[in-house]
Amino acid sequence: MTLEEAQQLIWHAERVKLTVLAVYAQPDRTGGYLLIVEPVEGRKQIFADVMKAHIALAEWSGKDVRENLRYFALGEDGIPMECDAERWKMDSPHRRGIEIPCSPQVTAVIHFVGLASPDVHEKVVKLWAVRLNLATEVGSYGSDLFSSFEEAKVFVNEYKAKGCPLRSAFLRFRAKYQLSKLLSGKRAVTRSLLLSLQKPSRDPPLDP
Repeated sequence: MTLEEAQQLIWHAERVKLTVLAVYAQPDRTGGYLLIVEPVEGRKQIFADVMKAHIALAEWSGKDVRENLRYFALGEDGIPMECDAERWKMDSPHRRGIEIPCSPQVTAVIHFVGLASPDVHEKVVKLWAVRLNLATEVGSYGSDLFSSFEEAKVFVNEYKAKGCPLRSAFLRFRAKYQLSKLLSGKRAVTRSLLLSLQKPSRDPPLDP
């Protein structure tokens, strides 16, 4: 599997709050990547095949991969459409990430994950992710998921504006970004509530 496919599986494991000790990617001898899963009980599991790894993760989470998990593919117009596991697997080779240079050391990649937890039923699901690839180190940094490509690009632009921080500085940047999004969402709800309270009533006046 590719690094991007392994990252998608890791993000999925985090989204369904998988009860394992660790899930991570490791380079193999062919130039691809292996997904390593260390369960709470039993031996370490190693997967080279994307679908086998995905089914195993679903079994660990106690959910049936084909009946409960939500899969999405991008239509020709770029709009996500819900599909089945087979279509998601067939669409996987076409999910190319969009690279955005951030600095000589960092390149951001925005890509379509196309996976959603069965517990997520809202109309706008978060299907895009950002990975920050490092030129001088082995590994990459991941972000939270986003509801659109545009929203993911805003995150990348904010990251570039802050000087492309790495290591612990990146974790602080991500935490502050998450907090600012949370606060802006709360302000929008409060503003909407105030506007609704300020609207004049259409009820007829009471007779004196």
